[in-house]
Amino acid sequence: MPPFRIFLALLCLLAALPAHADEWWAWSNVDYYRKPPWTGSVFMGNFADEVDGSYAQIVTPRLRYAASSWLDIGVGLSMLRLENLATQDRYDQIRMELEINPHYDLTKQLRVEWRNRMEWRENQGAPSATNRSRHRMQLAYTLPQPLGPLTRLFANDECLMDLHLRRETENRFVPLGLTFRITGSMDFDLFYMIDSKRTKTTWKHESVLGTYLRIRF
Repeated sequence: MPPFRIFLALLCLLAALPAHADEWWAWSNVDYYRKPPWTGSVFMGNFADEVDGSYAQIVTPRLRYAASSWLDIGVGLSMLRLENLATQDRYDQIRMELEINPHYDLTKQLRVEWRNRMEWRENQGAPSATNRSRHRMQLAYTLPQPLGPLTRLFANDECLMDLHLRRETENRFVPLGLTFRITGSMDFDLFYMIDSKRTKTTWKHESVLGTYLRIRF
């Protein structure tokens, strides 16, 4: 199949998955300081759930240290604004983060990344939030030759553990994501996610359409 048709087929497949997405997540990250082994960045995100009327915004300055060729260590401080238009609830959250992230190149094109994050969370003006840990395994395939702007395919799965309950309370599964090269210093991800949250009796599943813009200065 010609490269253009493969590119078009992948776009159509990804567009068809979230035909009735419940949520939209828009992320961006700017690397403003890059002097190996240190990288300083700012992560920003917007989350919108049309089903229950909840919205969230997040800003996170982060500092990453490349401890070796296969291991990154990072710290971050997240500031969130959480609100629900249906219930009129609105509060802020402060979240300290520590990450230990191994990564391996299985082949020249195939890479596995394991992100492990600890989060200490405190709600401002609302009941206390529980601390949690997060563990995401990602498999990414960089194309030997780009298909137009398409440079990478990826899939991942992340479990979020409530440290008070000592069990998984949320799972985020991305069966397919596409990475597009916009410029030499700018990439754009488009992905579909199944976000599953655990209630007292069952799991609730919602579909998410997500974007992620990464800029490097």
